[in-house]
Amino acid sequence: MAMYELLIKNGWLVDPVGGRNGRYDLAIERGRVAAVETDINPDNAGQTYDAEGALVLPGLIDTHVHLSPASQAVGFHMLARAGVTTCLDCAGPVEEIIKGMGAYGCGLNVAVLNQLTPEGTLSGPDASREEVAAYVEKSLENGAYGIKLLGGHHPLSPETTAAAVETAHDFGCYAAFHCGTTKNGSNLNGMLEATALAGSNPLHICHVNAYCRGLTHGSPVEETRIALQALAEHPHLVSESHMGPYNACWARLNGEGKPRSHVVRTWLRVKGYGENAEGLLDAARDGYMRVQKEYPSEVVYLEPAEGVAHLKQARFQAHISFPVNRRSTAFLCAAEKDEQDRFFVTALSTDGGGIPRNFLLSHGLSLVKFDALTLSEFVHKTAVAPARMLGLPRKGHLTEGADADVVVVDPERQRALATIAEGKIIMIDGLIMGSGGKLITTDRGAKHLEGLGISVLKADLPGSLFCNASQLLGVNS
Repeated sequence: MAMYELLIKNGWLVDPVGGRNGRYDLAIERGRVAAVETDINPDNAGQTYDAEGALVLPGLIDTHVHLSPASQAVGFHMLARAGVTTCLDCAGPVEEIIKGMGAYGCGLNVAVLNQLTPEGTLSGPDASREEVAAYVEKSLENGAYGIKLLGGHHPLSPETTAAAVETAHDFGCYAAFHCGTTKNGSNLNGMLEATALAGSNPLHICHVNAYCRGLTHGSPVEETRIALQALAEHPHLVSESHMGPYNACWARLNGEGKPRSHVVRTWLRVKGYGENAEGLLDAARDGYMRVQKEYPSEVVYLEPAEGVAHLKQARFQAHISFPVNRRSTAFLCAAEKDEQDRFFVTALSTDGGGIPRNFLLSHGLSLVKFDALTLSEFVHKTAVAPARMLGLPRKGHLTEGADADVVVVDPERQRALATIAEGKIIMIDGLIMGSGGKLITTDRGAKHLEGLGISVLKADLPGSLFCNASQLLGVNS
């Protein structure tokens, strides 16, 4: 009788938590890591995966993805192909994620943040504290892990923003912020304002690189220096950055015919395009703005003529992207450390999922080849720190007893060969094998989700890095 259900043999295993960086075999039983040894007899395993020449890493944990609306639900599959086993959806709503998991679920663990917007979930940019509290409470009861402020796209007033962050803290839930208010936009000033509005409350600062595009100081590098210093001065905040060259926005128009997203307005205006439907079409026609379209297995960027046609056909209900994320900023946010050898930005993310920029492996391992990160540091920023941010102590590492979340990686092509979530192979050679998934939630939402027949994973938010961020992690912590 086999001792183990699955054995991953002959791979180069990197696990800074377990202090391993070398050739090891990894045995899995009942969804957990059962053994990590230099040589495990394959006769003791029901199934063996030969990882000769490959890296064996903890499953990637992406702390910023988008899996809704329905056009982005295919992102479940896109994430599994990219080696991700756990993610934080940063818009929700949780009801839409549940629908998407039903259609495209492939075994991922997903935490959901419901969005606060003046156009839909709240009555306006100056919503009262009571209105905010009612929405937060309802979101948690429905299974959300917390809230996301979409200030860059849909700004609230500074007062309502501060009230929302404080309310999340009062309810004991997660809170993330795409920085920006009605006073300051999605730029460095908006990020600096966010650190002040947070006060002493915990907060996740989203995609730090997105605020360093040269809009306030002219120099993206100078803005990055200021942003990193601000994070160092507010050690109770957690953060992430991504490496995608394109941003992501909605092309939707408001009743006045202007883009609803203030980010879209900014990047049309910067390049001299009209802040209207014709400006969007002109930007797409010129190839400056890329239009996204969903296909059965992925979301892709369209060529200019196709993008214009799709925008018209969809009546501007489409996702779009502008090439505004600087490579210098992405590099610095990913790699820079303080004098104690600790990263300024907590985690490496993608802002991907259903957006075609799931670059943790492809771009992250390029930083390793460039000697900007070691392999252990890459694992730290894509698994160890994210797991602790979300309060998931059994994830992000491959020590005995940990959840068997694993990605087997081709180091030359920098892509996932196999993705394993809690001991089950959910993707192999690009083919999706898994189904379903788990929602990461609080005690408040678990009963509701279980009543819907949904598998849940209750996180330890009070013990998380989110709630204790001043205890910054060294790479070997």
